[in-house]
This record gives sequence, structure tokens and C-alpha cells, in this order.
Amino acid sequence: MFFVISKIVGFLINTYNLVFFSILLYFFLSKSNLKLLKLLSNFFGLIVILVLVIGGFKAIPNYLIWNFENIIQNSKLQNPHGIILLGGSFTGSQKAFDENQVGFNGKSERVIETLRLLKKHNNTQLLFVSDASVLTPNGISEAEQARKFFNIFNINTNRLIIKSISNNTYQESLAIAKYLKSNGGKWVIVTSALHMPRTISLMQSRDIGAAKIFPYPTDFTSYIPRFSLKYGFNNIGKLNPLIHELVGIIVYRVTGRINSILPNLANIPISYNSD
Repeated sequence: MFFVISKIVGFLINTYNLVFFSILLYFFLSKSNLKLLKLLSNFFGLIVILVLVIGGFKAIPNYLIWNFENIIQNSKLQNPHGIILLGGSFTGSQKAFDENQVGFNGKSERVIETLRLLKKHNNTQLLFVSDASVLTPNGISEAEQARKFFNIFNINTNRLIIKSISNNTYQESLAIAKYLKSNGGKWVIVTSALHMPRTISLMQSRDIGAAKIFPYPTDFTSYIPRFSLKYGFNNIGKLNPLIHELVGIIVYRVTGRINSILPNLANIPISYNSD
């Protein structure tokens, strides 16, 4: 149920959808004679103005994303026991499967960097627990696609711990923590830089036993901030991934899935403390 609701909310907070529905609600509620509904109409009107101003100027979304992507730094662990790759990169293309390929979306860098780490550290294992087959048009799980990708590049199957378990990051964190608690070791976790703060907060809220987790952010989308007055309606969409992460963090905190809004930077690399 939570998964379905999260997808509905994700659709509604898309910046273009948010502006569209807020404009409709503003005009609809502004016709009312009730004071409360008038206030609500003003609220939705304010949302439209804020999104258009904050998102429209190219420099503002970039500045916000740049700061968020740089909250967690790369730990650059040498000789890890394993690599943890989070899901979200594969498209589930049946045509690609038929051609002995895999399809990628805009988050492919995390998979490429994971491959590089596996090639660099020859005895390192890969842990991948994403299913997400419900999100692909052909119902092909991310686990199937990950297995095919790493097989194509001749990664020994004995090094691959790939399971179809999770449909979102919270479920991934539970499965990862369960495995790490039983096996220990030092692990590198690979995901998008924008997604890393929520990932770290989740893993800091799990019991991973004696294991340690080192962050390896990828998929950077921002650049060093510089002043600019360039404005364009197309810039608004750049806020979508940031809003998605911020709303996800708040929802996870409210529902008790994480222990704090922001990750504890003093607990990086992540080690479990029962206190």
C-alpha cells in the first residue's frame, strides 16, 4: 500500500504537474465565499509562484542540487569486502534482453562505477537486492538485468549476490542490513549523489552488526554554482529529483523508517551503534 501511495504522490509532486494542479485549485477555490477555502486558494497560488521563480532561474535549481549532492563525500575505500549497488538504473527493455543487452535510464553511472570497482578489486563481491519488476513495462526484474549485465562483462557468478527482493530504497535497506549483519565486512554502497543522503540515513537506522558501509556517490547532475539570470520554463523540471528526495526523507522520518532527517556525518563510514 505504501509503495502505491508513494508512486501517486511522486506523480503529484512532479513540478509541472504540481504547477498545473495548483493553478486549477487556485481558480476553483478562489470562487468560494468561505474564508478557509480562500486561504487555501492563496496557498496554491503561492506554490505556483514559488515553483516558477525557484525553478525557472537556471542557477537556483543547480545551486540547490549542487549542495545536496555534496552532503556525502566519496570515502574511497581500498580493498573492500563487497560492493552494494542500489537499484533504479535499468529500464526492463525486452528488446534489449532479446539482443543480449540491458537498457539503462539516466542513472547508469552507478552501474558503470560498480563494474569499475569490481574490475579493480578482483575478490570483491557484489550485493544487489532490487526487484522493481512492477515498474518495468515487461515485468523484468532489475535483478535479472543486473545479472545479465555483469555476466556480459565476465564477472564471475560466484562474486554476484543478486536477489529479487526490493521495490524501493527502504526495502533495499532492510535486505542489505540483514545480509551485512550476518556476514560483516567493509562494504562500498553505490548510488546517485542526490539519493545518497536518504540512503545513508536509512542505513544508519538499520542494524548492520559489525559491518561498515562506505559511501560512493555517482550520477552527478549539477555543476559548480555561478550567478546567472537565465530563465526558462524547461528549468523547472530540474527540481523534480531534488523534491522527490526531500519528500522521501520527510515521509521516511514521519513514518519511522529513518531516525533523523539528515544523515549523521560523524557516523561515516557507517557502523552500527546500539546505543
